[in-house]
Amino acid sequence: MNDQSYFLGEESHRDIRLYYDISNNQLGKGSYGIVQLGKIKGTNIQRAIKIIDKSRVSNVERFKLEVEIMMRLDHPSILRLYDYFEDKKYVYLVLELCTGGELFDRIIASKYYNEDDARVIFKQMMKAIYYCHLNGVCHRDLKPENFIMVSKNDPFTLKVIDFGLSRTFNHNDASPQTSGILTQKSLDPNQQTPSKGRRQTRAVLKTKAGTPFYIAPEVLTGNYNEKCDVWSAGVILYILFCGYPPFYGENNKEILEAVKKGKLEFSSAEWKDKSKLAIDLIKRMVINHESRLFADEVLKHPWMNSKHAKIESSKLKDIFINMREYSKLSLLRKTVIYFLARNMYEDELIKHHDYFYYFDPNDQGSVSLDNFKSIFKSSLGINEKESEEIFRGLDIFENNYITYSQFISAIIPHKEFLNEKKLGIFFNLCDIDKDDKLSLDDLDKFMTIQFKYRQNVPGKFKSIVLNEFANMKIQGLLFPDFAKIFAKVA
Repeated sequence: MNDQSYFLGEESHRDIRLYYDISNNQLGKGSYGIVQLGKIKGTNIQRAIKIIDKSRVSNVERFKLEVEIMMRLDHPSILRLYDYFEDKKYVYLVLELCTGGELFDRIIASKYYNEDDARVIFKQMMKAIYYCHLNGVCHRDLKPENFIMVSKNDPFTLKVIDFGLSRTFNHNDASPQTSGILTQKSLDPNQQTPSKGRRQTRAVLKTKAGTPFYIAPEVLTGNYNEKCDVWSAGVILYILFCGYPPFYGENNKEILEAVKKGKLEFSSAEWKDKSKLAIDLIKRMVINHESRLFADEVLKHPWMNSKHAKIESSKLKDIFINMREYSKLSLLRKTVIYFLARNMYEDELIKHHDYFYYFDPNDQGSVSLDNFKSIFKSSLGINEKESEEIFRGLDIFENNYITYSQFISAIIPHKEFLNEKKLGIFFNLCDIDKDDKLSLDDLDKFMTIQFKYRQNVPGKFKSIVLNEFANMKIQGLLFPDFAKIFAKVA
């Protein structure tokens, strides 16, 4: 079978069973295949392995775009895609393991939520949606089934999943990015968002896609933009409050007719105790697209109560110290820590979410230099020059902003990463040829896979990391010796 029979690039032609132990424990089943429990070889790190039957994939380009989008996005409320593998019959997607089931099932079990609980859930949704839109991604199929709860024991923390109907777009172009390539401009979350008037006048998508209960009416006409996601989110908020959708019918035709009319009802008993602000927000989201709020405007609505939790100065001081120490490390060590941070379990990360949001008061899904300097100056009296120097040390990709994973890498003491247990995870992931030794070629190929869809990683970054690796003279060592040498702080 020639290379054209493969969906993804040459780097996907690896045997997943050399990297992961895949159990017979089936976590789920869909139209394209199954999801099984997996584990990184040599560790106890568990993953969800989505096994997709290639013969059932009718639109290969759409599937490739889904992989591209998920590999690029880096946000606390978006399910992580760690890696992808492929053989002649199947594609294997290595995903973050979330065990809490669909939000849809939680709604059925709870019937409906009070305003405080609904707000906690809805904020996560909207932050993820806004981050997607800033990065030129329109989900197009938001519904309770496409939000998965992180844990059975956690009633609130969730992740957006299933980007199979998603499309990319450029804020400054009236046509979609049909090639599936997000531009450098669309990936910079710290660029100025286009003005409200300009955004409203540019339809960016044409394909009719979505689920009847949640689809925005303008999608049915085939002339719409990213605000279709806001409509869908507004419908979900309505359901969180009352337990049933605002538009319904006996069949899809009747449902879509109700969607086109767009008439909202708030007269039933479930709405009597709901605040005017909550109802106002829904009305501003589930409305014709010209008058509808954008995602950032939803986050600023009074009902959202978007003030982030205050962080104690003692904790901020610890964060500052950890960031300062991290910034002094070699680029190679920073990169290894970055990959280890990306492979942490969500229950390890949740406790850091508030810190990330504190440094990202505009909910852009990244930390800007201005916010970084301002927080440390106002809270700890750190001068701007020192803060900027540390920021540059954290910004390993030189993008003038710090991503979620970069932030996590820096706020945890680096010695918690540079130990035998953690380094074993990196070693197992990076040992591409599976000879139980790391080579320069292994590291090169590993970074190529991980950064293939990250256009904001400069070319010189990889060459510096590889050069530092070569100079450490740790090639060809078995793991215990590799870990012993690498863990020593330069």
